[in-house]
Amino acid sequence: MSESSLRLEDSALGELLITADGFRATRDGQERTGRVDAALIVRVLSALGEAPAPVPGAAAPTAGRRLTVAGLNGRQDRQWVDGTDAPVPAAVAPFATLLAQAFGEPGEPAALPGAVALGHPAAHGARSAAAVGTVGGRAAYALVEEDGSFGLTALDDAASLGGSDSDAGLAPSAVALGEAGGRSLFAVGGGDGSVQVWDATTGQVVHGSTGGEGAQAVAALICRDIPVAFSAGQGGDLRAVRADDGRVLGNLPTGGHGATVLRAAHCAGIDLLAAAAADGTVRVWDAGTGEQLHLLVGHRGEVRSMAVLTVDDQAVLATGGHDRTVRVWDLATGQLVAELAGHTGTVTGLAFTTLDERPVLASCALDGTVRTWDVYDGRPLHGWPAGSWLTALAATDGVLFTGDETGRITAWDAATGAARTVAPAGRPGSPLTALATGALGGRPVLAAGFGDGTLLVWDAPTGSQLLDLAADGGPVHTLDLTADGPDGPLLVCGTTAGAVRSHRLADGTANPLPVPHAGAVTGLAFTTGDQPLLASAGRDGVIAVRAAATGDDSRRFATGHGPITALAAVVAGGQPILATAGEDLKVRMWHAGSGAAGPVCEGLTRPAEVLSFTEIGDRPTLIAGTSDGNVLVWDVQSGQRIALLTGGGAAVRAVVGRELDGEALLAAGDAAGTLRLWHLSSATLLNEAALDGTPLAIELDEAGLRIVTPAGAMTL
Repeated sequence: MSESSLRLEDSALGELLITADGFRATRDGQERTGRVDAALIVRVLSALGEAPAPVPGAAAPTAGRRLTVAGLNGRQDRQWVDGTDAPVPAAVAPFATLLAQAFGEPGEPAALPGAVALGHPAAHGARSAAAVGTVGGRAAYALVEEDGSFGLTALDDAASLGGSDSDAGLAPSAVALGEAGGRSLFAVGGGDGSVQVWDATTGQVVHGSTGGEGAQAVAALICRDIPVAFSAGQGGDLRAVRADDGRVLGNLPTGGHGATVLRAAHCAGIDLLAAAAADGTVRVWDAGTGEQLHLLVGHRGEVRSMAVLTVDDQAVLATGGHDRTVRVWDLATGQLVAELAGHTGTVTGLAFTTLDERPVLASCALDGTVRTWDVYDGRPLHGWPAGSWLTALAATDGVLFTGDETGRITAWDAATGAARTVAPAGRPGSPLTALATGALGGRPVLAAGFGDGTLLVWDAPTGSQLLDLAADGGPVHTLDLTADGPDGPLLVCGTTAGAVRSHRLADGTANPLPVPHAGAVTGLAFTTGDQPLLASAGRDGVIAVRAAATGDDSRRFATGHGPITALAAVVAGGQPILATAGEDLKVRMWHAGSGAAGPVCEGLTRPAEVLSFTEIGDRPTLIAGTSDGNVLVWDVQSGQRIALLTGGGAAVRAVVGRELDGEALLAAGDAAGTLRLWHLSSATLLNEAALDGTPLAIELDEAGLRIVTPAGAMTL
């Protein structure tokens, strides 16, 4: 018997294949993978009806769609094809949504909740990158290889100044060298959205952000009077940072499994952290010491939700997930207390509350029901239908709050299951992805995260909205609230793109956590001056600026013009200026401190892959090298074009301009390994040379031309 599968072929969107192992989406030679819950499949199949058997060897439609269902429950294979008597029915819309969502940028709103379908972070193609600067006062270059290894090398004698092997774990997409705080700094941007900064002379990590898989699941607590945010992704270890300033506190090992959900609690003087992995195992740590206390085994499939109940010096942990069961564990011994069965879909939410002075556990699932259980004896108490795909659950003062795929929030009486008339409004039109309750000024509050990336907070008893926080770093995946701390309660959020956010619950003020880009980093640049800055830009259309020496005072500017393809920085008139190029074929100037927009430079026919500032005749000038081989030059102050230099058609990978002996010269190297040298004022090509390798960085001064390729540096 063939493996069960569903295949949607769409001439406009690509191809989606769903099997028991998950989904694979392909489009224009690109591939995305992820997992899909059975609830999505059931919804589509139940509405499809009958169709003819597939025609063996039939070619994919050149226009329209084809849906094939094969090997399912011993039934005959079925196929629907647009333009025939059995066209693809409208019920397939969720599959089309998943296919479109799989190829969207990581920061784009999610139409399907992560509880139903969640893609693995896209593997962005790493490529070698280089930058020229100084290390410890010596002219040097930094070279990052495709395998993630990097090296720092002196330009004059090729002496090694430090480096790493491929275990550095980088997926490089941009690199920069700079000076700040009396240190030589080396920065690398990754295809996963991360930015890491090292001291180039000592090799110490100075600051940075994880990306991609780094922060989808979060938990927060006050640990030894410090607000701590724990985060984890679909792979790698857990990370702990201060939730108020982003300083890294350490890692907890998971054997590379990552975590699907985290939960933190304080009990008997111990700060506990539980992490559930995709294989169904749950690890429990003493968060203060990093000691692993328990490994809980029993779930058959991914754990999607957890909740902790503490009573005096005792604590129990409830877990639920894909195997449709809820398990309750004694955290003192690690022993299983109860296994609760009754749901017919993945358990997506768990919460403890109290009824008649007895602890009660509530659960919700993708089967659309809410159930309550007596914690002491595991006895089912009540159950009721509560919607369609229930995606999250929270509880406070005998009231349960559920969220669903439509963005609706419903309040229920935990004792009777009756819907309450007063409830927070939710966010209709965007799937609700996470709920959490806490207290602010002695009043219970409810926080929610949504697929469009927004965070909302309400006064729980009245439903009055307290906060509306805009998206930053992609769709919300999980969130948590701390108890009252030095800055009051904090709201901590993890996104599907790998960002950690932290906000003061009192007023929504964002804390300066190292938020990665929601997509590949496409440019890095240091500025000089009294307060050097490090700027990064990415395919998420965001510019991030932070203090180069410490990473503090982080600011993010959403440009609103789509993916950024290149970045450069300069200090002009005492002001830090940034230039960005985008897929909209514009080059834009920005003030690095305020994010204020400056001149817009026109004339690109293809996106620019590299930007460089220089000074010609005491005037700042901007150079852009494009993916079709051309080089354009603009006056920074006016935005007017100075020159258009035509190349050989291969993408320009490195450009530099200098004024030497009163003559303005410009050098550019392209992906075909050709170096060109122009006299800028006359637009005359002075020289053209074939190189052994792709130029990644160029230095032009009195000593001549120094070119860095993947094989190292050469001088012409």
